[in-house]
Amino acid sequence: MSPSCVLCIMFLLSTIFALFNIDNWSMSFSLNTALVIITGILSFSIAEIVFRYVFCEQLKSRHVNYKQCSNELVLVSNWILKGIIIFEGIAIYAYFHDIMGIVGGNITDISSYFHAYRVMAINNLENGEGAIVNEYINVLLRFVSGFGYLFAFLFMKNIVDQKLTMVLKIQYTTIIVLSILPSMMGAGRTGILKMGSALLIFYYICWHMKYGWNKNLSWKYIRMGLIIFFVSAPSFYYSLEMLGRETGLSLLDYISDYVGSSIFLLNDYLQNPTVCDSWGEEALFSVKKILSSLGLAETSTKYNLEFRRIGMLYSNVYTFFRRPIHDFGYFGMYVFVSLISTLFSWIYYKKIKYQELRKNYKWIIAYGYLYYWLVCSSIVQYSGNMISFGAFVQIGIAVLGYKVFVKYERVDNENGKEKFI
Repeated sequence: MSPSCVLCIMFLLSTIFALFNIDNWSMSFSLNTALVIITGILSFSIAEIVFRYVFCEQLKSRHVNYKQCSNELVLVSNWILKGIIIFEGIAIYAYFHDIMGIVGGNITDISSYFHAYRVMAINNLENGEGAIVNEYINVLLRFVSGFGYLFAFLFMKNIVDQKLTMVLKIQYTTIIVLSILPSMMGAGRTGILKMGSALLIFYYICWHMKYGWNKNLSWKYIRMGLIIFFVSAPSFYYSLEMLGRETGLSLLDYISDYVGSSIFLLNDYLQNPTVCDSWGEEALFSVKKILSSLGLAETSTKYNLEFRRIGMLYSNVYTFFRRPIHDFGYFGMYVFVSLISTLFSWIYYKKIKYQELRKNYKWIIAYGYLYYWLVCSSIVQYSGNMISFGAFVQIGIAVLGYKVFVKYERVDNENGKEKFI
């Protein structure tokens, strides 16, 4: 589950789906594209290896009292849990009411409202305009999202420690589910994927914090990953109708398009590139938005990339490498990818591994939030969303919430009974 391994696994998965569709998509694949993908992955991996062995080798000798960590409960008061659930419910209702007002008309199907709102929001972004929902509601939704990641971490920590009652499981799950509803109300499923990837890495980290980093959980995670994929893929496909969207593709064709089309679209882009109008317009569009508000740059409208034909289909995802190649050239892409690798390596090896919970909780939460950046690497470069003011605020809300809401209780076993101190 190291950063480079996850990157390789995702590119392997996308390549397999792309290979299945070579004939269906009637595309040739150039040697240049293969070299870009291989050297891009190598630059990411080498940056991680260099950081790990130059700066983090000494961590292996660090002593951590895992037994004490495993006996330390991380809890939130019941009244705080209920208050957050009520707050999230109010914020989501306000968001829903605003969507209904923005879309207007006599639409009777709720999912159609969500789809109509999604189209309007995307058009606004592409035109360089701001969000169309009330700004105060946007602020509330940032808290909703931040609380979701906070309680996703707490949920997995207590699941590993096997200390959650059924009531707490329901309360934690309710907060997590409510936190991804705003994304679904925009007829999108990225919020579900982001939360799912965060839950996976939270469990992995918490398990190792309890049993030690020298223990091996890899095969269990491979099996778990395969099960999750074969269960979630149909759910992902059939959720389209619930969100007011539709496709004429079969389940296999849709998943192949979603997961594997990026490999061939990168190939098409490298053969027929678009013109770069300004530095960082695709990979750093959120940064450019901030600079634009300060009068230092023009706003980028490259939130979504152009659709290209692939066989009988259309898609607009180009892997981890298209955006930085477009913005910075080939050499700049290698530097950009290496910097992302260094960021993940710094958090994972320097701030999380072999550290005690009271020292690294903020980094675990941040890593879980950023983890989708790796999980979607073979499909899209997510830097514009992660290197943004919104991501910084939501991580900050989750970390601050942990500091304010969480209390520690140590459990000592005396005569077979648990004693809270």
